[in-house]
Amino acid sequence: MARVADDAAGMALAVRWARRGLGSTYPNPCVGAVIVRRGEVVGAAHSAATGGPHAEVRAIARAGARCRGATLFVTLEPCCHQGRTGPCTEAIAAAGVAKVVVGVRDPAAHASGKGIARLRRLGIEVVELASPEPSAVHAHYLHHVRTGRPFVTLKAAVGIDGRIAVSTGDSKWITSDAARRDAHRLRAQHHAIAVGVGTVASDDPRLDVRLVRGRSPIAVVFDTRLRVLAKGKATPAVLRPGTLVLHGPEVAAAALARVRATGAEPVAIGLDARGHVDVELALVELGRREIRSLLVEGGGTLHGAFVRAAAWQRWIVYTAPRLLGRGPTLCDGVEWARVVDAPRLLREAVRPLGGDLRCDYVPAPASAGPRSGAQVGPEPTPRATGPAAAVKRARLR
Repeated sequence: MARVADDAAGMALAVRWARRGLGSTYPNPCVGAVIVRRGEVVGAAHSAATGGPHAEVRAIARAGARCRGATLFVTLEPCCHQGRTGPCTEAIAAAGVAKVVVGVRDPAAHASGKGIARLRRLGIEVVELASPEPSAVHAHYLHHVRTGRPFVTLKAAVGIDGRIAVSTGDSKWITSDAARRDAHRLRAQHHAIAVGVGTVASDDPRLDVRLVRGRSPIAVVFDTRLRVLAKGKATPAVLRPGTLVLHGPEVAAAALARVRATGAEPVAIGLDARGHVDVELALVELGRREIRSLLVEGGGTLHGAFVRAAAWQRWIVYTAPRLLGRGPTLCDGVEWARVVDAPRLLREAVRPLGGDLRCDYVPAPASAGPRSGAQVGPEPTPRATGPAAAVKRARLR
């Protein structure tokens, strides 16, 4: 296997393993673990699905007796509590690992620093590596634990004139096959995916990951008046067991019954000043349900609501070399009186995809200058932003 020259190289490899399983372990974070003995990688793994063994235990099983005296690189602090599985700290000690390099402390109240302290009490050397990559790969989990809300990624496909469809509402297909496959990989990396009822009516999306391997996210429909399934109409593909339909507090009992009959769950949410489902309240409810991340696919009305609420952490835009003309806009209902008032974004990466262009944006810090930098290269891992308000409750991983 590959050789590892130093702690930074070992952690970079652990991050690569964590990325391999992104989206497959919700609500748990997907941890990466690599075991190195005398510069040689002797075991590596990412976490199994929730309820299965953690990355550390899987890597130990692969390394076997070669763990003795070795160094374990792990992207997130090992657990020391009995949850769905046994404590990783005890498995690490029993395997004879001499040193553990940790990428980021687990911020959950039941875990933070406790795994590190336990390892040291067991006589194992622990190094906390100051590197941004582990925090980036665990952005969804860290954001949810610290704020109680899912990490929000906005995603859209547009023509070069910024339209998301032509004047008739047709939007199939703006981008290339390569861009659509990439968008499905993005879906597979998120815990849930949201659209508005207008998108359901016009496109009847399945919101799955049929173009790639992976687990389809939980579908969420924003539908203030609960009109997603009108009487006598065919059932949309998105209405299935596990789907959440977020509606206003006053809807017809018959509409509730029709939605429940599909296996989907209607969820009442308070309204905002415009009389629509309140985005902030919706995120609180989704966070309460342990939904770690939310991919918002639109259309323009829903994107506009998230933008007005400043309730997003990342925005990914696929731009196709098409002129769509007078069609719906990317952010409906969003306006500013002056250019200087319009929020500035930081472009983090640019990547060509089959003739289209994928651009990744995050909110620019207040101190950002007039220009934003762009990195051309491989797909980045989402980075958490937002307030760091601790929450008392977090599901045991």
